[in-house]
Amino acid sequence: MIRLLVADDDPTVALLMHAALDGDGFAVTVVDNGRAALECYLGTCFDLVLLDVEMPELDGFAVAAGIRRSARPTTPIVLVSSHGDAVFLARVAALDADYLAKPLAWSTLGQRLRKLLPGKPSSP
Repeated sequence: MIRLLVADDDPTVALLMHAALDGDGFAVTVVDNGRAALECYLGTCFDLVLLDVEMPELDGFAVAAGIRRSARPTTPIVLVSSHGDAVFLARVAALDADYLAKPLAWSTLGQRLRKLLPGKPSSP
């Protein structure tokens, strides 16, 4: 089971994450703001973190930076946004993170996320 932390302030995204990934080899934990995401990450062990960039409390970049300063700095992080300009992508790269563009392709999301996990099976 792949333990996935999702941070997104849109309740529809939370529902879609569960629908797309639960039962597909993922145990999904969803929080609705950046501060809750960082606190949850620091208190629990996750295999992968998926962060919306624009959230209340702390944005996705701030959460990713906090994860990189933590005791488990190598956890794969994926930032999700509709932005994709060069400056944005440079910020993603500086955090040693990956990027997924909105809107997400829900039918292939699990497969794409598994590719970011070394040593994890490519299918459930």
